Amino acid sequence: MIAAAIVAAMALLLVVGSLRGEARTEVEVVAASEQDIRPSILASGLLAYLEEVNLTAEVVAKVDEILVQEGDQVEKGQLLLRLDPETYRNALEREQASQRQSQISIERQRLALALAETRLRRGTELLERQMIGQSEFDDLRNARDLARVELRSSQEAQRRAEAILGEVREQLEKTDIRAPIAGTIVALPIKVGETAIPSTMSLAGASLMKIADTSAIQAELKVDEADIARIRLGQLAEVVAAAHQDTPLTGKVVQIALAPSLEPGSQGRSYQVDVLLEVPDDLGLRSGMSARADIFLGDGGKTLAVPVEAIITEESEDGKVERSVWVDRDGSAHKAVVETGLSDDRWEAITSGLDAGDRVIVGPAKVLRILREGAAVEATLRDDEDKPGSGADDEDGGDEDE
Repeated sequence: MIAAAIVAAMALLLVVGSLRGEARTEVEVVAASEQDIRPSILASGLLAYLEEVNLTAEVVAKVDEILVQEGDQVEKGQLLLRLDPETYRNALEREQASQRQSQISIERQRLALALAETRLRRGTELLERQMIGQSEFDDLRNARDLARVELRSSQEAQRRAEAILGEVREQLEKTDIRAPIAGTIVALPIKVGETAIPSTMSLAGASLMKIADTSAIQAELKVDEADIARIRLGQLAEVVAAAHQDTPLTGKVVQIALAPSLEPGSQGRSYQVDVLLEVPDDLGLRSGMSARADIFLGDGGKTLAVPVEAIITEESEDGKVERSVWVDRDGSAHKAVVETGLSDDRWEAITSGLDAGDRVIVGPAKVLRILREGAAVEATLRDDEDKPGSGADDEDGGDEDE
């Protein structure tokens, strides 16, 4: 009887093992390991020199002389262009004459006031001797007061003439166009004989020339309002200019616009983000070139991560979102609730719920949807090193060690 019981037990174990073997589900697993995660935001825009000045005229005059050419290096304060000053010279002479007339008028009024004060003093003595009446004395006093008012009026007229004269002098000085910064002449649309006009509109004669510091260049990118909240100063970016698509440039976010701009022809809003670039001297970038960029949200450091396809997101009736993964433990599937962090196109960071080396089930996708707790699985280790986007850092990851 004992022998029969042992044989029966062994047969039962064989049958159960056989049944379990037939019920095992084939899955692919990847070991949770440290990975470089670099989530990014895609943006596009234009290149622009870091310091760029559009010179416009402040007075209306014909261009008399141009002293530079496009591409010339100029120093701050250097004379670049002369406008015809004849009109403003004539105005200066007219106002100088007006100022001289005001000065003569002041001298005349001072003499009149001195005479009125002398007559008033004499009138006071005569009134005390009763040699003149009160009416005559009042006339002398009124004449003195009137002379004082006339003098003050002439002095105010002189101040007005001096102010007008200063304005005319300033306008005359503005016929000499000087460089506000040191840099390179990158645009020179005006020609000798054309009329320069003070305007910010895109009109002929409104723009005289453009000066830029070509030693530094930045990308002025447009970021959608849905992504702008994730942009921070100092974040790294990789910019590719249309003229050099095989040469990605690195840079940092140096400015984020506070006010949005409306996209023409649509209701979309975007914010300008400036990225200062590190550019080789021989690359030859130009202001106005179109560019696209990836703005990286993370620092690119290694962190525990699993493939994004392994993450299962479920929402309960009360709206609470729970993320989990299936883990292969000794041939059985077990669900592990996890907390996630940053993610990119391939990896999602795990902040809690897993340990390095845990065998996470990544597929097939149909199997992930129907797995149950404790289900028997037949795991195959997936070689992620052959997948696109895998770098040299992945060769030292947990997959190979597992």
